[in-house]
Amino acid sequence: MTKPLRRTLPTGVTSTLTGVLAIALLAGCGGSDGKDAAAPPASPSTAVSVAPSEAVTSPVQETPVQETPAPGATTPGAAAPETPAAGYNAADVSFARMVIPHHLQAIDMATLAQTHAMDPWIRDLASRVIDAQDPEIRTLKGWLDKWGEEPLPRDHRMPGMQSPAEIAALAKASGSAFDKMFVTMMIEHHGGAIRLADTEQARGVYADAKQMAASISATQAAEVKEMRSYLAKLK
Repeated sequence: MTKPLRRTLPTGVTSTLTGVLAIALLAGCGGSDGKDAAAPPASPSTAVSVAPSEAVTSPVQETPVQETPAPGATTPGAAAPETPAAGYNAADVSFARMVIPHHLQAIDMATLAQTHAMDPWIRDLASRVIDAQDPEIRTLKGWLDKWGEEPLPRDHRMPGMQSPAEIAALAKASGSAFDKMFVTMMIEHHGGAIRLADTEQARGVYADAKQMAASISATQAAEVKEMRSYLAKLK
């Protein structure tokens, strides 16, 4: 019998075939879920570098910037200013309506003093009262016309106002008796005007009215001090 021939492969070829078979076996023995085995990590020489412009960045959440309100501005929910849109309030109207008849009575008394007073100082005081209060009456009337309001009646009772009987008694007096009566009544009258002015300064919002009220309070307080000093000399 003739023996079959056995051909011996070169050593290098055998190693190559062995490697191929090993790779095939590994591929066939992958995970049971059908996924391929993880590829070995690339060596540093073969890693792909990503340019900075191609890098993916996570979105940045911007924090809202809270703006600081400008001075005098109102923020949502903040209390609205008390000053009405018209620029005046009920206290301003009341002040103008009352001061007009109040001043008119003071001018009536001062006019009597110019012809009935014996002391020149009393006549000088009367002139100052008229010079100060007559222009204020015109200004107050202008405000009321603009606001669609009217002054209170001349006989309206309010702080410092003298009764018709008291004014009639003053008109009948003369000389030193008149001087003393006039000063006594005018001190009370000025005290009422100061009360009206103080209320306006505390409750009003109309700038011109508050300024007039401050002037009335200061001027008449100074005159009250003079009149009290005068009365002290008569006693």
